[in-house]
Amino acid sequence: MTDRTQTPTTLLEGALERYRAGFDPALIELPERAVFPHLIPAQPGTARKSRITGLLLGRPAPKFVRRGRRIRYRLADVLEWLRAGDAVGSIAEENVKRREVA
Repeated sequence: MTDRTQTPTTLLEGALERYRAGFDPALIELPERAVFPHLIPAQPGTARKSRITGLLLGRPAPKFVRRGRRIRYRLADVLEWLRAGDAVGSIAEENVKRREVA
């Protein structure tokens, strides 16, 4: 079954199953439609814009891989992007981080 015939949920479930089975997350690639908005809370249009600007939701966008015309994201890069945005001690600290990116 190819990516085109599977639903984003099915693709994501398969990737997470491989991750839990011990596969290296750097080797697990997901199509854009399985990442946005299912793992990263942004719409695909926002994701496309982030590849041009380098920013997504006010911070550096996750790395992506181009396979021909298709855009894919490595699970390791998505998880790292999510982890990097988790810990903020205060709104002031968050604002300082945003200014450093800009």
